[in-house]
Amino acid sequence: MGQYRKKVFGVALDASDDPWSLQLKLASMMSAENSADFLHLDPYDALAKDVADFQHFELAGKYPIPSWLGPRPCASDLHLVNAKNLQQFVAKGGFFETKKGVRDFVERKVFPAFPIMLGIDHSATGGVVAALAKRYGQERISIVVLDRHFDAIPLSLRMDSLLKPTSGFNKNITFGSGDVTEVDQYCCGNFWAYLIEGGIVLPENLLFVGVGDYPEKNIDSKWKRFKESYLSFEDRGCSFFPLWKFDGFYIDSLARFLNEKIRTPYVYVSLDLDVGAYNCTYAARYMDGIGINRQNLLDIAGIIADGNRNKNYRLVGFDIMEFNMHFLGIKTTEGIEDSTLFLVQNFIKTLTFSKDVE
Repeated sequence: MGQYRKKVFGVALDASDDPWSLQLKLASMMSAENSADFLHLDPYDALAKDVADFQHFELAGKYPIPSWLGPRPCASDLHLVNAKNLQQFVAKGGFFETKKGVRDFVERKVFPAFPIMLGIDHSATGGVVAALAKRYGQERISIVVLDRHFDAIPLSLRMDSLLKPTSGFNKNITFGSGDVTEVDQYCCGNFWAYLIEGGIVLPENLLFVGVGDYPEKNIDSKWKRFKESYLSFEDRGCSFFPLWKFDGFYIDSLARFLNEKIRTPYVYVSLDLDVGAYNCTYAARYMDGIGINRQNLLDIAGIIADGNRNKNYRLVGFDIMEFNMHFLGIKTTEGIEDSTLFLVQNFIKTLTFSKDVE
């Protein structure tokens, strides 16, 4: 791996209209207006300097994101940062347009080097994957996704199980047909379905590791349609190594899963930080349950690195997404301290074969 040039770039899109995320963003803006000095504005700022010191790593800069759509907007954008504007951004296909822009950015400013994206909204991964699929062929690249959630379920279906039956969401979503409601526009919660239906990735080349929402056998009846939708992707070829499989002695089954399921000459890894929520990170955007621990995450990286070193396949890029910039490095009064930056640095070192992992 060391001989390949690697280019690091940032995509700090953070357009969630979730009330909690919005409150954090607004509080950050007000603090900035009052001259608070924030250490990091986005993931690229937080990590670029240290990553640039790694062997054969270069910096490719940031994909441009308007301030009001970033994690810490300028105070002058206060009038833009509200739920209505963020919802309109989604409804007008803003995430999908960003995905296309990221694809073009990778093709123009990163290739022929190895792309490494540091970002927030996971849907931007679709742009890198699209560029790689075009470069290597969709049938020749596997994507290993480390995520606590399976981001291929229509949001209306996921939310309908949590809300009243009279919620009003469209329950008949057909991806790729153009018949998509606002709530099911391309976004971080459903983008893998779009990539599958768009022919960018093949379901049999998608591996999801650490998912905590994999349906149980005896699931509550209100989740029946969610379960059917979820498992339909497994029937089509997607592979899952759920969160519960990390209980006890897991390393052999994990290695077997990755080695058997990766059957292509190229591999891309996509890490959503919430896969380690509360166990190895306190700075992921959506932390709705406990995830895998630090050693679990490094074991995954190590197995993939071994496969690359043994020339079973070639790792051609990776991303680390869903940073919560407001909690990065936070230390609570109880003595809990976020170590996400340290974790990410060690993940990168392990995945790219460095021996100096601490």
